[in-house]
Amino acid sequence: VFLSGMAVGLFLFPHNFAALSRLAVRSSPLVSMATETSSCDYLVVGAGASGMSFVDTLLLHAPEPVSVTLLDKREQPGGHWNDAYDYVTLHQPARNYGVESTALEAFTQHPEKLASRDEILDYYRSLLSRWGEAGHRVSFVGGAAYDFGSASYVDASGSRVGVDASKVVDARYTENDLPLLVPPKFSVGDGVDLIPPNQLPARGAGEGRRYCVLGGGKTGQDAVLFLRQTLGVPLDRIAWVVPHLPWITARDPPSPLRQNTCIEFIASALEAHAAAGSPPSALSSSAFLQSAFAKLEEEGKVYRLLPNETPTKFMDATLNRREAELLRESAPSVIHGRGRVASLSSTGDLVFADGSELALPWANEGGRSAAELTTYVHCTAGAFNFGASAAEGRRPVFSSEGEITVQELFQFPGFCFNGAVVAWLECQRGLSLAQKNALCELPPPPEEGEAPPLGPVAGQVGPLSAGHPLLVSLRNLRRWYATPGMGEWLHGLRLFSLAMNGYSLAEGRALVEKNCAGLVEAGLLTPPEEGR
Repeated sequence: VFLSGMAVGLFLFPHNFAALSRLAVRSSPLVSMATETSSCDYLVVGAGASGMSFVDTLLLHAPEPVSVTLLDKREQPGGHWNDAYDYVTLHQPARNYGVESTALEAFTQHPEKLASRDEILDYYRSLLSRWGEAGHRVSFVGGAAYDFGSASYVDASGSRVGVDASKVVDARYTENDLPLLVPPKFSVGDGVDLIPPNQLPARGAGEGRRYCVLGGGKTGQDAVLFLRQTLGVPLDRIAWVVPHLPWITARDPPSPLRQNTCIEFIASALEAHAAAGSPPSALSSSAFLQSAFAKLEEEGKVYRLLPNETPTKFMDATLNRREAELLRESAPSVIHGRGRVASLSSTGDLVFADGSELALPWANEGGRSAAELTTYVHCTAGAFNFGASAAEGRRPVFSSEGEITVQELFQFPGFCFNGAVVAWLECQRGLSLAQKNALCELPPPPEEGEAPPLGPVAGQVGPLSAGHPLLVSLRNLRRWYATPGMGEWLHGLRLFSLAMNGYSLAEGRALVEKNCAGLVEAGLLTPPEEGR
């Protein structure tokens, strides 16, 4: 397929055809007769962070022993970590990641407890053994994509296996979009060398090679840091396209083992709003949330990339001061304020969504085009766009058909925590289906309409409406505290960020109530909303 003489980026990534299969797992036009059938209490589809956390908490808290079949299209558990670039590390403390029963920090040698890709995969593999040693009945099936329509999967031998499960858990609903698997939305001219970040280590810095990194999120930040620190590429041979400047979470003192949570962030916003005289105009714009970031910046808890530019995006990318300073040194290489790239021309020029064009600084150097001199690095997948599930529509966490869908109930940090929360609720036999779903408010779905041609933009800092994920998180936590036994469990859970930050149950409840009262006073919640 070609668009205006340009090959769509997918065809520069032959392995990206795997991405297409992600869109087909909910249903199949062909329901084949299974050649064999297996049975279990729970079939968990997806062995990534959410699925592994769900299984672990289910095994710990189920009122009676259960059998679990854990199925993933990858050959081993660990989800997107199997597809991540080799130089990636966890960018939050390991003590807040993984599963309820087992500390990830015991598996890492990093001084800041930032587990590497291999350490995380080893951790998840070890859980399968630990569960078996504890007497739990868990079977893992790798290399198989589950077909929800036929309740079956095709195993490594090519046989179709039916699964008779009492309940099916869809734990791949929040599967990250990675450049390795998700092609760029922009078109790419013939002969342009475009790679996912996974291929950077093999390229090196030799022969005067130039690099253009596309994307300003954590993947783009990691790519620039790898080019500078590991490959030693000089700054004048790097261009970095950052459509939206990000706020960056600090990993340094004054709080080296704390990560600012969504509940604490709301408190910071309310304090900053009050200190500014509670201007009503701030409530209908980004000013309310931006005031919180300004306060956190004064406290040394967030960084900005460019000193005189206010960031407009936040996805909780986390760096230490040294890394942030190195990225700031890259300021002369940063291309921002022009929006997103719509295409790379055959000569290597950047063509933006507004139709404007920009030649890279070294274009035509020595009579060679930018395309001949440059490797372009695709970091624009948008990890939290959740492309696979976005095509499927929103559904309740607990369905009457016996399906459980692990979704985002609580904001940063959340993936592992959300899996554990859904599993804990599943184990509460005294709660009805309606009561469980009432404890799982979801952010409202995106407004209907034509999708942006370059895909959605997540994490924009805008007004704080009643349906904002921050307030959904706050309301969910207030409900959880009101649920018998749940607050006690949360504050004993290694994955719960307030517990990690040293809050007692009483202190957590007090902070939530203070936030709710402040938001009602500010006019951001009405009393009925506050009590929902």
